[in-house]
Amino acid sequence: MNLAMQKCHSLGRSRFAASVLCVALCASGGNAIAQTAPAAPASEETVKLPTFSVSTERDYGYRASNSIAGSRTNTPIKDLPVNIQVFTKDLMDDLGLMTQMDLEAYNGSLVNGGSDRNSNNAIQQAYNAFLFRGFQQNWGLRDGIREYDPVDLQGIARVEVVKGPVAALYGLTYPGGVMQNITKAVDFSQNFTRTTLSIDSEGEYRASIDSNTNGTLNGSKFGVRLNSAYTKSKDQRAHSEGKVEYTALNVGWQATPTTLVEVLAEKGYREKPNGLGYFSRGETGAAGNNADIPLQIIHPEIPWTWNWSDGLNMRSLDTKMYRGKITQTVGDLDLQAYWQYSARQQKDGAGWDASGNTQSGDGWEAGGGWTTRAGQEVIELGYSTRDWSNQMHNYGFTGVYKVDIGTTKNSFAFGGNAWAEKFVSRSATQAGAVNPIHLFFPVQANISTATSFSPPPDVHPVTDGNGYTHENNSNDYYFVNWQMSAFDNRLNTNLSLNRTNVKLVQWANGQATTGNSIEQSKTSPMIGAIYKVTDSVSVFALHSTSLFPDSGKDSRGGQFSPQVGTGLEFGAKFETADGKLSGTITYFDIKRDGGSQTDPNKNNVNTDIYDALTALGTPAAIASRNAQFSSRPIGDLIQGGEQKGKGFEIDVVYQPTKNWQLVGSFADVDHSFTKSAVAATIGQTYPQAVKTRYSLLTKYSFTEGEAKGAFVGLGLSGGSKALMGYVNFGGKDVARYEPARMNVDLFAGYKLKLFNRNANLQLNIKNLTGEDDYQGWKATGSSTILSTQRYSVPLPRIYRLSLSVDL
Repeated sequence: MNLAMQKCHSLGRSRFAASVLCVALCASGGNAIAQTAPAAPASEETVKLPTFSVSTERDYGYRASNSIAGSRTNTPIKDLPVNIQVFTKDLMDDLGLMTQMDLEAYNGSLVNGGSDRNSNNAIQQAYNAFLFRGFQQNWGLRDGIREYDPVDLQGIARVEVVKGPVAALYGLTYPGGVMQNITKAVDFSQNFTRTTLSIDSEGEYRASIDSNTNGTLNGSKFGVRLNSAYTKSKDQRAHSEGKVEYTALNVGWQATPTTLVEVLAEKGYREKPNGLGYFSRGETGAAGNNADIPLQIIHPEIPWTWNWSDGLNMRSLDTKMYRGKITQTVGDLDLQAYWQYSARQQKDGAGWDASGNTQSGDGWEAGGGWTTRAGQEVIELGYSTRDWSNQMHNYGFTGVYKVDIGTTKNSFAFGGNAWAEKFVSRSATQAGAVNPIHLFFPVQANISTATSFSPPPDVHPVTDGNGYTHENNSNDYYFVNWQMSAFDNRLNTNLSLNRTNVKLVQWANGQATTGNSIEQSKTSPMIGAIYKVTDSVSVFALHSTSLFPDSGKDSRGGQFSPQVGTGLEFGAKFETADGKLSGTITYFDIKRDGGSQTDPNKNNVNTDIYDALTALGTPAAIASRNAQFSSRPIGDLIQGGEQKGKGFEIDVVYQPTKNWQLVGSFADVDHSFTKSAVAATIGQTYPQAVKTRYSLLTKYSFTEGEAKGAFVGLGLSGGSKALMGYVNFGGKDVARYEPARMNVDLFAGYKLKLFNRNANLQLNIKNLTGEDDYQGWKATGSSTILSTQRYSVPLPRIYRLSLSVDL
C-alpha cells in the first residue's frame, strides 16, 4: 500500500471532507489506479465520446470554436444559425472571477441588476433583476439541466451564452436566452494537479485545487477528477465576513471504446451576514417628493462601512447534487441517458433583524430599522427567521444519428426530459406577538453589534403574506432536431421541434389554494439557416419560441400564467481564414405574452399595513407607521400582457498577433410593455434596464525577450444610465435613473518555475478607476420637486494577489 493510500486508510470513517482529501492525495502522489497513463498520443483511440461534450482543449485563449448549447450536440459555432458567445476558462481565470454571475458584465446583452457591488460572495442572483435582451429571468442551465444558483467557477470548464427563445432545444427557457454552464469532466489524456492561493486587500482569501488522475482498471480506462475551493469572504464593510465552500468529485469509466460511464457528486455552501445595507428615510418637511436620504448623509460622522449586522444572522445557501450519465455508441447512433438529484436549502435569515417591512413584501421581517424612541434616534431590531428549500429529480435521454444522404450531411437528434420539484418556504416572526421583544441601539459612529442574542420566546408563524407555502412543480419535454449541411458546407440548416408539458401547484398554510394550479402545454418550433456567402462571411436567419412557468408571485403569494416567447432574428457571422478575427452581428425582435409584470400603482401587503395604521390615527399607530415606512408603499406584480424587445448586438474575438487577443461585446436593446391591464404601464420597461451596454477585454502575453512569461490585460464594462423604477408624481409615472457607469479591471502576471514546478503569479486590480456605488435619492427641499438624483457611495479599489502551482 503506497503512502497516499495509507493516509486514506488511516482516515477511517470520517466525514465527506476526508474522502475528498483521500482522492486529492491519490491524484497528486499515489497510484490509486492500477497504472497511470501518460498523455494519449494522437493516434490513440478517442476516449471521450465527442457528440455530447465539448473539449476545452480546442479553446484557444478567449476564442472557442465549438458549442454544445446551440443544438444539443457538439457543433462548430460558425455552422449554427444561433447567436452564441462562449466564456472560456482562460477568460474566467484572467479576470479572477468566482461565479458565472460575474461573467454577466462581459456580454452586452446581459444586465446583472441588483448585485452587491461590494462583495464577491453572491448567495443568489438578485430576484427579477437579471435581464437578458431586456427580459427578466432567474435561472440558467447546467449541462442542459435547470440551475437556480450561483455556481463556483472552480467546477466549470466554460460558460456558453445562447441568445433568444430556444425552448425547441431545452423545453423550458426564457424569451431572452439562456446561460449554459459546462461542468469540468475527467480528462483521460493527462494527469495534473493545480493548486491556487489568493488574498486581497480587504482580507478576503481563497484556496482551490483541481486534480485529475487516470489509468486502467481491469483493462479499461478509468479516471477521477477533484475540484475543491474554500473562500473566506470579506469586504470593506464592518461585520462582512462570510465563506464559500465547494467540492466536486467526477468519476469517469471508459468501459469499452464505445461506452462511457460518468458520475458526479457535488456539494456547496455559502454564507454572508444580513444587515450589510444602508438605512434611509424621507425628507422632513417635503413629503411626497420621493427623496430617500441615507443615514450617513444626515450623520456624516458615521462612515459608509457602518451597518447594523451582528455578524451572526447569516443568509446562507446549502446545495448538493448527484448525477449519473452513460454514453453509448452503436454504429452511427450515439445515445446518452442521465439521472440527477439535487437539493438546495436557502436561509434568508435566522436572528436579529433591523430591516422591518420596508425591504420585503412578504411581512416576515420583524425589525423596525432606523427610528426614534423616547426622542433618541435608534436602530430597532426584532427576531425573525425564514428558510426555503427545493428538492429536484431529473432524468432524460438524448440520441444522435448521423448519415450522409446524397451530397448532404445530416445529423438527427432526439430525446426527452422529465423534471419534478418540491418547494417549501417557511417563516416566523414576532410581528403581531402579544409581547414582542425588540432591541435598540443608539445611532452613533462607534456602535458595536458583535454580541450574540438568544431568540425571544414569542416567535410564531407569520399570518400574512407567504408565511408558509409549498409547491409541486413538474414538467416534461420531448424534442427532435435536424441539422443539414449542403453545397460543400456552404448551407447549414437547423430545424427543431419541442413538446413541453408544465404543471405548477401551490399550497399555503398547509391547505390547497383554490385557483393556484396551472397547467399548460406547448409545441415550440425553431427554424434556422446559415449560408456561407464567402469563405469568411455567413448570413443567418432564425425563428424560435419559448415557454416558461412564471416564477413571480405578488406580495400576497398569487401566481401568474406561463411566459410564451416568440423570436425572429437575422445576422451575419464572420471568421477570417487564419482565425484571427471572428464574431457575430445580430438584429433581433422578440415578443413575450403572459407571465407577470410590475404595476407601480397597485397596492401590496405593505400598503394594507400602512393604510390600517393610518386609519387607526392614534399617536402610537402613526409613530409605528412612520418608523416602518418613509412614504406610502405601493407597487406589486400583476398578470402580464404583451412585451417586446428588439435591438442589435455585436460580439467579436480578435487576435491580431499570437501574443495579443481581444474580445468585445456591444448591445443596444429597446424593451417595453406593449399591452397591459394597466394603461399607465404601456411603454414602460423593467427596473434595472440598461439600453446600451458594452464590454472589452484585452490581454498581451510576452513570449520572448527579458519579459518572457509575463502578461498584462485590461477589462472594462459599462453602459448607459440604468432605470431604477417609476414613481407616481404629479399624477403621472416618472422614470428615475442611476447614472451611467463604467467599471475597469486590470490584471498582470508572470509564468515561472517554482521548486521546478510550473507556477503562475498574478495581480488583479478591481475597480481601477474608483467607480462609485449609488444609494437613496437626494433631497430637493420642496414637496413639488421630484427627487431624481442619487447619493454617491465610495467603493474601494481592490488588489488581489494569486499564486497557482502545478504539482
